[in-house]
Amino acid sequence: MASNQSKNKVGQNSKKRKQKEDKFEKSRSTGFSFLLFFLVLTIIGISVGILFSPAFNVASLIIEDGVNVSKEEISNAITVNYGENILKQNYKMLKADILSLPYISDTKVRLRFPDKIKIEYTERVPYAFVKYLDSYYIVDKYGYLLEVLKEKGENELPIIYGIDVSAYELGQKLEETSGTKFRNIVTLLETAKQKEFKYDVYEINYESISEVKLWVKQEDIEVIYGDIDKNIIPEKLNYLEQMLKSIEGRKGKLDISDEKYYEKSIFVDINNI
Repeated sequence: MASNQSKNKVGQNSKKRKQKEDKFEKSRSTGFSFLLFFLVLTIIGISVGILFSPAFNVASLIIEDGVNVSKEEISNAITVNYGENILKQNYKMLKADILSLPYISDTKVRLRFPDKIKIEYTERVPYAFVKYLDSYYIVDKYGYLLEVLKEKGENELPIIYGIDVSAYELGQKLEETSGTKFRNIVTLLETAKQKEFKYDVYEINYESISEVKLWVKQEDIEVIYGDIDKNIIPEKLNYLEQMLKSIEGRKGKLDISDEKYYEKSIFVDINNI
């Protein structure tokens, strides 16, 4: 009998605890719902205030000059409705206008409340000149045409001949045969840089795929390199470096275009002709 009474008492206590817990959870849920409702109303109130307050009308842009892009160029390329609310601007079009500038590869537009827009951007870096007809086209490492000049001036970028850019506009990327040629040259130049090739290549003639020609600053030598085979570039550059060192100070043509260049290289000394 006592055991049954004890069990009933434990059951009643458990039931009471459950009721208290349910009541607490209900109270907490109601409190959370009220807090959420209050936050939503606050956000709506703030949004309405921003949308309709003249304090949030765009007054100015924050843009810094870049290396090859000026803030004036960016300002002239974009459309910003000054005096209109900062949240009502067409930011998709704004970004598209910025990215239409050939030198710009990426951009971020940040809002500086209450009335300013900050434009950040990443520039493409000039890598080489492509000489086509009477013009010099500045190209970045990935083959994007950045600028066209009549004179290259004192710029030290390597000059590439034999790549047709007539089908491309500034801001476009070289594709198909032109793109393949350019990527091959980049691979050659980057491998030379990684291997710390001791000579600076300043001109490349790629008019004939099987007979690429190179000129280096340190020597008055025309190097007939041959086809750019990516699989043997490191070994061939090592051999070229050794050959140039062995004919240092001389003038002429060095032909290493044969598949067995290490056996059949030819140097013609112009002074002895």
